[in-house]
Amino acid sequence: MSTAPRPPRLAQLRPRQVVMATRLMYVGVLLALIGVLINALSRDAITSTLEHTNASRAPADRLTTHELHHAAGLTYTAFIVMSSIAVVTWLVMAVTNSRGQGWARIVATVLAVMNLLLTIGMATRGTAAGAIAEAPTVVVGAAVVWLLWQPPSTTFFDRCATLRAVGRAPRVSDPDL
Repeated sequence: MSTAPRPPRLAQLRPRQVVMATRLMYVGVLLALIGVLINALSRDAITSTLEHTNASRAPADRLTTHELHHAAGLTYTAFIVMSSIAVVTWLVMAVTNSRGQGWARIVATVLAVMNLLLTIGMATRGTAAGAIAEAPTVVVGAAVVWLLWQPPSTTFFDRCATLRAVGRAPRVSDPDL
């Protein structure tokens, strides 16, 4: 009775470019965690900004104190949720790209482009501070995309797809990441 050869380990297939892209995605996780922390500490700033904006409105259009605090709470919660989603998204992209999932490379590219466009929008619409704060994430995202689309990376994703198609998915256990 012959046994089929074992599929290769991902660490044997994964090129340096994908390893570096994965490590940069973990840097993205750290940047997103910093975003969560900044947002968690911004409750008073959000309330103050809304109060200032509210005071500049026509008296008939102003929010009541209750409405203002409700709006501040909703904004604060939305910021925390969105920055937490960013942490999870970076983690999922790191894991799935390191495993050679072709769809993840496409999703990572789309997310990086969307983040770039959002940051450009922030810079051109008077929120330069937000754009400056987001700049490191844009740089990390651009570097990740560049690395993921290098020829050795494409070969890796193609090889993983081929192995999955023939039922010989590469083994995931790899301590090198």
